[in-house]
Formats: sequence, C-alpha cells, structure tokens
Amino acid sequence: MCTKMIFNKYKFFMVCMLAMLFWGGPDVSTARAALDWTVHVERTVGNKQTDRGFFIQPTNDGGYIIVGETQSGQDYDLYLVKLSAKGYFQWHKTFGGSKNERGYSVRQTGDGGYIIAGNTQPVFGRGDYNVYLVKTDASGRQQWNREFGGTSEDTGTCVLQTSDGGYIIAGTTNSTGAGASDAYLIKTDAAGKKEWEKTFGGKETDSATVVRQTSDGGFIVAGQTYSFGAGGYDVYLVKTDASGNETWTQTFGGVNWDTAASVEQTSDGGYIVVGQTSSFGIGNNDI
Repeated sequence: MCTKMIFNKYKFFMVCMLAMLFWGGPDVSTARAALDWTVHVERTVGNKQTDRGFFIQPTNDGGYIIVGETQSGQDYDLYLVKLSAKGYFQWHKTFGGSKNERGYSVRQTGDGGYIIAGNTQPVFGRGDYNVYLVKTDASGRQQWNREFGGTSEDTGTCVLQTSDGGYIIAGTTNSTGAGASDAYLIKTDAAGKKEWEKTFGGKETDSATVVRQTSDGGFIVAGQTYSFGAGGYDVYLVKTDASGNETWTQTFGGVNWDTAASVEQTSDGGYIVVGQTSSFGIGNNDI
C-alpha cells in the first residue's frame, strides 16, 4: 500500500509502503523510481514483527525521513527512520512508553532536527489516545515530547513549523467540539507549549488531514466532513486567521464519499486540493 509519494530535484519519487516478508510481519519499504516507473532503488527496514511507514519527507541533506510505527511485543512505538539520498539506511529511533504510539507526520525543523506528530495511548491519566508531539535533534535524539487532548481519542495527522518558530498540528478530536468527531487544530510555541486549540465541524463526523500556513499568517486546513456538504463525506476546507479563528469554510463533493489528502496555496492566492472521490469519475474511487 502506497502511503506517501514525493518528487525530488532529480524527478525521482520515493514511495513508502508495506512489504510482507516471509520471515516476519510487514516492514517499512521504500522505492525510488524515475518518471517512467523504472525502479532504481528499493529498501526495507524493520524488525521481525510489524513495522509500518505512514509518511516520508525529503531532508536538507538530500536524504529522506520516514515516520510510522514499530511493534515491540504486543504494543507499538513511534518509529523514525533516516535514509540517505540513495535510500540507504542511516539510523532509526523509537519513541513511546509501555502502551501504543504512532507517528503520522514528520518535518525537518529550522535547527536541522525533526518535529513529529501522531498519537499516544496514556499509561495513566485521561484519554483513550492523545495527540503526541515529539521534537528531536538532527540525529533523531528526543529533545522533548508533549501530549494534547481530552477524555476520548485524539490524533495528530499533520505538523508544520510556523513562521514564529512554533508548531501547528492538524488532526481529529473525539474529546471536544460539536459532534462525534471534529477537525482539530493546535498551535504551540517553539518548546511545544500549547498556545491555543480550535475545533471545526458539525454534529456528525469531521476530521482534518493536513494544514498549511498561508501568506497572511493564517492557516488553511483540509479534511473531510460528514456534517456538511452534498452527502456522504465531502472535502472540507477551512481557512483561519493567525489565531485559529475561522474566517470561512467550503465543502466540495457529491452524494458519495469525497476526501482531501493535501492542500497548497497557489501563486494567485488561491488553493489547490488533491484527494479522492467516489462521487465523480469513471471508477469506484478516482483522484
């Protein structure tokens, strides 16, 4: 299963997927290919239990950083893997306690380190799962971690460093908001201390997949909504100011399921959204 694809300056792309090996469970697998789909490099990393890669991002040295999960006994830890420009393994790190942790997003930070978002299952305290934020140095050594959330399940699916040196996290909360689940936006300072949090959605199920900072200092959030739109799930686009206050929302889709995978601001000040639709196109699911 392909979970992330990126283009580098050589017009190659990197694919992070799951590969079943005969001697164990699935491992994190990466492949680098040319635009004609010729595979140039293929690598697998992991142990004899289950390992999954959920997100891959290019690094400043021309290599790649992957985040996901690795199984340890009956539980999972957040898994961070660094590869060279040619896809060779350089190092890996795990983060977590005696329960389950997963990483869904990673970005390189201005100091050369990494910021990771995912979720964690608390050993003590409240919540089924909390949003998990981990900051590392350039070698993957943890500098600090933070948890956010309430009494139910909360997850961080995207994290970015903001122009003020802090961080913005998008995800989903079942702990607060208007409905069964809501799109969740958290802003922290450079040390991971929460500055504010916002929820968006209606009485049904809504979630955020990705967030980007916009040229006006605000944020654009893309996800999916069951509360609003034409039917089923619809693409959910929310624009906020720099303090996370909603300035407008839009939905896109038809009577079936339509979801957003990513959003970017365009040079004319607009936005481009990519995702999946089962309302339009020629198949069960189309881009």
